[in-house]
Amino acid sequence: MKKLTILTALAVMVSVPYALAEDGGRGHGKHGGKKMFERHDTNGDGVISKSEFIASAEERFKKMDADGNGEISKDEIKAHHAKMKNKWKAMKEKRDSKSAE
Repeated sequence: MKKLTILTALAVMVSVPYALAEDGGRGHGKHGGKKMFERHDTNGDGVISKSEFIASAEERFKKMDADGNGEISKDEIKAHHAKMKNKWKAMKEKRDSKSAE
């Protein structure tokens, strides 16, 4: 149980920047926090339950655990970070090109 708690905490800590990026990098700005909240409030009851929170963390963990062995290595974290960095860059370029129009 202690190992699961530690892994869940790690997944949450690592996932926060990625969750913000999925909202177009706006984070808790005008709409970013609301969209992030709605995505995690899967049953739409206006609150994020512990089970919804853990389910979200477990989904992030699965995305980072590239080989599916139930553990995240430093290489997997680096690879996931590089993937997300590329995604952020593409989103920024798209946003910048729209604002230039």
